[in-house]
Amino acid sequence: MSEPMKQAIKMTSAVAVLALLGGCATISSTMSSLNPFGGGAVKPAVLQEFTPQLKVANAWSVDVGDSEQGTFAPVLLDSTVYAASEEGQLIAIDKATGKTKWKVKVGAKLKAGVAATLDTVAVIDVNNNLIAFDLDGKQKWQASIGSDVSSVPVGASGTILVRGIDFSVIAYSASNGGQRWKYTRQLPPLTLRVNSPVDVNNARVYAGFPGGRLVALDLNAGTVSWEGALTSPTGTTEIERIADVTGTPVYNFREVCAAAFQGKLGCLDAVSARPIWTVDFSAPSGASVDDRYMIAPNELGDMFAFSRSGGKQVWKIENFQRRLPTTPAVIGRAVAVGDFEGYVHFIERDTGKTIARTKVGSTTFTSQPVPVETDALIVQSRGGSVALISVQ
Repeated sequence: MSEPMKQAIKMTSAVAVLALLGGCATISSTMSSLNPFGGGAVKPAVLQEFTPQLKVANAWSVDVGDSEQGTFAPVLLDSTVYAASEEGQLIAIDKATGKTKWKVKVGAKLKAGVAATLDTVAVIDVNNNLIAFDLDGKQKWQASIGSDVSSVPVGASGTILVRGIDFSVIAYSASNGGQRWKYTRQLPPLTLRVNSPVDVNNARVYAGFPGGRLVALDLNAGTVSWEGALTSPTGTTEIERIADVTGTPVYNFREVCAAAFQGKLGCLDAVSARPIWTVDFSAPSGASVDDRYMIAPNELGDMFAFSRSGGKQVWKIENFQRRLPTTPAVIGRAVAVGDFEGYVHFIERDTGKTIARTKVGSTTFTSQPVPVETDALIVQSRGGSVALISVQ
């Protein structure tokens, strides 16, 4: 068996467990029934040949350390890329050259990162401490979150936003680590344990919740601006009734779009929370949104594109079936998707055809690709590679 397949098996086995949480229970969205190498006759899709129509190249790659577990996403601030790993390393990389500006050992293993504001970068360690550094790598402060964390923290306007495993949203001051506010809500008996960061736009924090709910919070006060329903739970058992919003809700053109597991995918009005359109769909890892399409994989890895003007299905491809595709990321006319063998595939967003492919390491990725310009994106592999891919 190849090393990438062993790695994928290790990952899916490690997360396919139930964990009790204060009267509720969480279950990984990569449930054992979805293990791409377990039991069933369906094997990972074979890579298809294609005619290159897009020029992509790995401009540079830096080793930040292994991350077999945890949720990590690189972030660009001005001309510097910040990245962290489970090994406990935080690194600052010059975007133009790939040279390391500085790196620090945090002193404990990490479980999530990186958040960035104008003067602060922050990570979360395995003891659920939020640890902040200045832009020269000097530690500023540390704050105990008080609950388990399962999502990448997000920085915005002097604030670090953290999500607890109970789906709470907690805002901390980037200057001193003081808690500004905390939003919680009642949860159904069974929820997914998923990486579900928030989106921040127009001084509002958009967050998805179990039961198919979307909430807009005031960034400064944490008060509820509105609450809307993307989908509603159905079914007779608690597992059948899981309908949790997955991935990051995305604000785009006066709409907030999101996807749910065993529910729907669609967009709500960003002012009134009124549903604009929804379609039946099950998305275990969220969706990507731009001005024309909403693109998401289902449980098997089949990739779907829906029109933003009404939700009509535009295309479906099975190229990534059981290849553990990342949440896609739109960059120009292409959609970038990583898989369990370290490939980053570029799909033409209008047709679903593969138009480019490159390889970064030999493991799956810690997050979806992160576009940093109109012609570049950053990826981080669980094997430790942080790479800038140029797209022309």
